[in-house]
Amino acid sequence: MRSADQWYILGGEVTGPRVSGNLRPVGGDWLTIRKDGVAILDVRTTVETHDGALIDLSYWGVLDMGDDGYEQFLQGRPPASGTAIRMSARLSASHPGYLWLNRLHCLGIGQAYLKRSEVAYDATRSRAEE
Repeated sequence: MRSADQWYILGGEVTGPRVSGNLRPVGGDWLTIRKDGVAILDVRTTVETHDGALIDLSYWGVLDMGDDGYEQFLQGRPPASGTAIRMSARLSASHPGYLWLNRLHCLGIGQAYLKRSEVAYDATRSRAEE
């Protein structure tokens, strides 16, 4: 038996050396919490860059809520402090200035603050050299 929940993306910020913008209030985060307390992430959203380009952002990952995380979550008590989160992301763009994103696979490490419905990541890109 697993607990599943969905949160809607309400906003956020993306900052980096070549991409900066905001998360549009679309998409969602489908979270499945296993009985062992490990949560599986499935997130889909859209980034709108500072120059108006739209980028599809999808990522998957894991969040360890502790051995009793499943039961605590069912009782309405998610972890209070920052919980370690690991993710793997793909980006998709059709804007000519961002086509290079289509070739990347990104990895991120961050913290989830479930009580206030926030996450923060540091992500890096991985690309096979040609």
